[in-house]
Amino acid sequence: MSGTLIKDVHVEKLAPMRVASLSVTSESPEQEAIDQLIAWARPLGQLNHPFRFFGYDNCQPHPNHKYTTWITIEPWVGRSGGIDIIDFPGGCYATLDCEGVEAIGPGWNELVGWLKDSNYTYGEQPSLEEHLDVLDGQQHFKLYLSITPSPLI
Repeated sequence: MSGTLIKDVHVEKLAPMRVASLSVTSESPEQEAIDQLIAWARPLGQLNHPFRFFGYDNCQPHPNHKYTTWITIEPWVGRSGGIDIIDFPGGCYATLDCEGVEAIGPGWNELVGWLKDSNYTYGEQPSLEEHLDVLDGQQHFKLYLSITPSPLI
């Protein structure tokens, strides 16, 4: 199965959100982190209403690396079971849709290439992968590259 990039890069503001966060470090931590955070959120009812699910790679050297997952949560949800709660301030992002895990690497390359030709520089927020169909087992992602407008010269 090969991945597909939808090559329309957009600049978007990601609104502030309250998220539960879990990080896993291993040879391939992505699915483990996703499964653990969903298992935590399900009994709290957090999957029974609209939610967003994000992840990002912390770029640790192999053989182990760290993947962090976020799920948006309701205000009453507190820290438990090793899950951290973060009030994410939002930020400015260049975004790109992709289908399939195989398209994630080329998608990041596309965004970095776009950034070099833009009036933006890297931002300070984490760059994110939004899992658009995390419960359906589909591999539809939206990549968010953290950006900030370049200073005027």
